[in-house]
Amino acid sequence: MMQMIDITKKIAQGDYSAKVPIHSQDEIGQLARAFNQMADSLQKVEQLRKSMVLDVAHELRTPLTNMKGYLEALLDGVLPPSRENLESIQEETGRLVRLVEDLLRLAKADAARAMLQKREIQIADLITQGLDSFLPQFQAKKISVETHFQPGVNRLWGDSDKLAQVISNLLQNAWQYTPPGGTVQISTEPFTKGLKIIFSNSGGEIAEKDLPFIFERFYRGEKSRSREHGGAGIGLAIVKELIEAHNGQVGAEIARDETSIWFTLPL
Repeated sequence: MMQMIDITKKIAQGDYSAKVPIHSQDEIGQLARAFNQMADSLQKVEQLRKSMVLDVAHELRTPLTNMKGYLEALLDGVLPPSRENLESIQEETGRLVRLVEDLLRLAKADAARAMLQKREIQIADLITQGLDSFLPQFQAKKISVETHFQPGVNRLWGDSDKLAQVISNLLQNAWQYTPPGGTVQISTEPFTKGLKIIFSNSGGEIAEKDLPFIFERFYRGEKSRSREHGGAGIGLAIVKELIEAHNGQVGAEIARDETSIWFTLPL
């Protein structure tokens, strides 16, 4: 017991590496096992926190460095205060604003479990409403969008605002990563005691090795999460948090040059 107290003091000081030896299967042994599991969980949380800070700093550094360079060049007279140069600064400012907004959405998604306001909704109606707002963007890239809603199984309990955010993020993802002239298909199908909603797009750039990680915060594969598309790797992380808050699951698959991102919700 004294050893456990000493290790507790180390954990309080931020050292999560120490473990309590397990010598028996009685109550003391079970307590030691639970204590070690708690220490492992705290260590993982601390690692995630440090990674989050580093990721945010990295995302902020690029646009801030670019803006600093532009402003110094303008002040030194190296660059003229032309419309083109001012638009470049405005573009970098926009990147910062989008990142901050994404971080705020992610923070709200983290707290979603305690804030859900569930009611009966028709998921097909939510998808249709979200799709209406994205149609101009799809049309600009000449992307064909098809919907296939399974009749009679689209009614469920959920927070309409949170699920609308999920749908918006997945539509944004589909629009960004579908090549011009490609196709997007959105479908629903019965799932074990629930409903599965699938967003598929042609010409997917996600590599097979990236699939297990695309819902992680700030994750980018060599192609699938590149900065060319303007994302910070937060959109799918928000989807994961909000769906899991509804006791659902998320996943992704690649087949026949098509990427499918799906989520399930209990009925």
